[in-house]
Amino acid sequence: MAADVGKKLLQEVEEVGLDEILESIRLKHEPDVCYLNFPPLDRLLRTVLEARAASKGTTTQPIIEFMSLAAGDSKTHLLYHLCAQAVLPVHLGGKQAAAVVIDANGQYDVQRLGTHIQQLIRQQSGCLSESGDSAQVDQETHSALKHVHIFRPQALDSTTATLDALPQYLFDQRRHHSYDRGVSFVALDPASAFYWQDRAETEDAAFIATTEAPSTTSSTQSGYFQLSKSLKAACKALCCPAIITTWHVVISQSSDNTVRSIRPQLPAMQTTLRLIIHRIPVRKFPPGITLEQALRESPSRQKAVEDCRFECLLNEYEVEERVLRGLKGKDSGFGFAVSSSGVTIHESGEKSDDENVLT
Repeated sequence: MAADVGKKLLQEVEEVGLDEILESIRLKHEPDVCYLNFPPLDRLLRTVLEARAASKGTTTQPIIEFMSLAAGDSKTHLLYHLCAQAVLPVHLGGKQAAAVVIDANGQYDVQRLGTHIQQLIRQQSGCLSESGDSAQVDQETHSALKHVHIFRPQALDSTTATLDALPQYLFDQRRHHSYDRGVSFVALDPASAFYWQDRAETEDAAFIATTEAPSTTSSTQSGYFQLSKSLKAACKALCCPAIITTWHVVISQSSDNTVRSIRPQLPAMQTTLRLIIHRIPVRKFPPGITLEQALRESPSRQKAVEDCRFECLLNEYEVEERVLRGLKGKDSGFGFAVSSSGVTIHESGEKSDDENVLT
């Protein structure tokens, strides 16, 4: 009888690491903890983590997913901004940390990142002219870029291997300039890059499993499960969150740009917070508009197109009720604009002059 009670009590014991206990304590005593040095996203992340910590009692390093209905919705541009905020020194509004980017499709543009870093430096230093003190701006930009570590694996297996070797690389002071800095985040851009390759390999393995003896069959599990484990292990070792970008690889028949719930295509990644990014469309001309009215509206309409504004909103798919209650009355997203000089963040409620032509 006593043995049965002991077994039952033992089954109810939840085993957690010391790092998870310390992280939950830190959340309770530091309610304004800064994860990414980006207030709109930090607020969302804190709300989600606090709601889940209240039910589970412990937390792990969060994984944030930026997703969209198609490629080209400026997820990488938002990542440029987060990288810049991470690596810039404190006196220029940065976190003075390092950032790791796993560039899965070879399209992460360092020159574009440098342009955005220069824009932030000029904003923080009050030097808005490109000709003003350009040598100092270039020096600060070059110094910041030394702390962005970019890896370009060519397959899912090599991506997993890169993540496994990441702590060893970053803890070796002879191999980089960021040994005295913490890591702000590890980004995988885009995680969807190997979706079709992995799906084909998984389906092939499942087919072979039906024709071979069980002892000789290969694993039919998606490679993204191992990728998720490696990503979590790397973030745990480096004590930092992870960011992944994905696009909705299944073609959607809906043209609704205000969709707030999208089923994730990579459930194996087990993300903490999912955000949907979409471009804010320009309102169509109303029926019956006259030529004079159209010409009068043309400048503001052209400016709205040039502003290239996007919206980033919480993906409510399978979000716990307690999280939605925690976000009630709070901002559940933010906006940003992409231009030739970089990314401009629009806080919630901030309106532009051309707001009347945006739907």
